[in-house]
Amino acid sequence: MSSSELNPLSREERGHSSDGYSFLSELLDDWGRPRLDMARNFFSHLKQKDVPYLIEGFQNWRDFAEYMLLMGENRVNGKKMFLAVKCSKRGNDVFSRRLDKRLGFLGRMEGIDLFHADDFKTNRVVRSNLLWVTLTYNPALHSLKAAWETYMKDWNLWITNLRNRYGKIDVLKFSEAFPKEFKKDGSRAKAFAYPHIHAVLLFKEAHFRVFPHMEEGRDGALGLVYRIGERDELKAQGKWHSFVDIKALSSGRALGGYLRKHTKNTHYGDSQGALVTQALLWLHKKQTFSMSSGFRKSFLDLITGLQGSKENWAQKTFDGRVLDDWIWTAHGVRSAFELDVDPGTWVQSLDEEKFHRLVGNRNGN
Repeated sequence: MSSSELNPLSREERGHSSDGYSFLSELLDDWGRPRLDMARNFFSHLKQKDVPYLIEGFQNWRDFAEYMLLMGENRVNGKKMFLAVKCSKRGNDVFSRRLDKRLGFLGRMEGIDLFHADDFKTNRVVRSNLLWVTLTYNPALHSLKAAWETYMKDWNLWITNLRNRYGKIDVLKFSEAFPKEFKKDGSRAKAFAYPHIHAVLLFKEAHFRVFPHMEEGRDGALGLVYRIGERDELKAQGKWHSFVDIKALSSGRALGGYLRKHTKNTHYGDSQGALVTQALLWLHKKQTFSMSSGFRKSFLDLITGLQGSKENWAQKTFDGRVLDDWIWTAHGVRSAFELDVDPGTWVQSLDEEKFHRLVGNRNGN
């Protein structure tokens, strides 16, 4: 099936069998493994109606457990170790654990308050340099394909515009896809699968006047939200082409709430929102999140300043102690089926004979 056959009106017209085999087989390589390059070719003209099929293909790739074959040699005593270590794939259990570790430093802000509701008194100005920003994408501007190809260029222009006026800004940024295919009335949502961006902006040389505002959320309930007085100026300076939402972050709890709602719930798991985002990011080779080089240090400096502490919070490693006595080399990737292990296994010890057989099997060596 060629990419030009991708956009018919029905599943049957696409040549799908009842169990979807013929569709998924188009995404397999010569060894029967689901591969991204095959998906990128098949979905090269992706449209909104194709997204459910993309999700199916993504899940098939994600759940196809694969393992890196590693050989370790102890340079002190010469002993060897042979391991199969489960690969991290977007959305799988290893990926989720690593994401939690990499963002773990944000949890240190739990219990830290930047300002309180009772700080807003007569003749008192409350300022903040930590903002939560959402940049949406108007689907009327481009096709779904073009939007995903251009939105990062648009982001780079937007953040550059802000830095030209406000100075240094450290950024933690997440990309997502709009999750809802249909509206409550049953009509198709125009923005379905289009990209949008959530970002934590830490301004190093600017502060903004904060004011409290009661607003109705998507669930219809009223809640207290903190806005900034310079919203219009910031929007005008950024020159973003679509809707922009800006909030001031009042506390670690508020930051954690936004992150859980807009990132953790959409970057792993099997909810509709999670799968749409994961599949689109996978197809377009986009990062789950990106962090400017100074964000981590600036963020931890902000926390220690609020705590009045000189304690060094910097995490030295993500994955624990490094075994300096061991030298490790990689020898390819094999599936759980080839290894004959349960896909839930993270690390499998191998005997030397089986290890070398697995290494040699793929290329017939």
